[in-house]
Amino acid sequence: MGEELVLASKWDIGFDVVRFLWVGFFSSLPLWARCTVLALFGTTLVYGFVSWLRNRSSATPEAAPEAASEAVEDVQEDAAPVR
Repeated sequence: MGEELVLASKWDIGFDVVRFLWVGFFSSLPLWARCTVLALFGTTLVYGFVSWLRNRSSATPEAAPEAASEAVEDVQEDAAPVR
């Protein structure tokens, strides 16, 4: 398996994206196929952007010191043994 394994570099991804867009814009495919290729690429970009926004907005801001001490007081210890 040593010689058969080929690792992709970060430049391969850029080359594949350019090739994908080239097919979408300049190939001799029928219009419906080119539109499908471009729609898939656009959908991927929109999904990535929405995921990035969702992850960015889900980050919790640092709590105020009063809120942190109240949160600690609300925690109850369980007397049940843990296996």
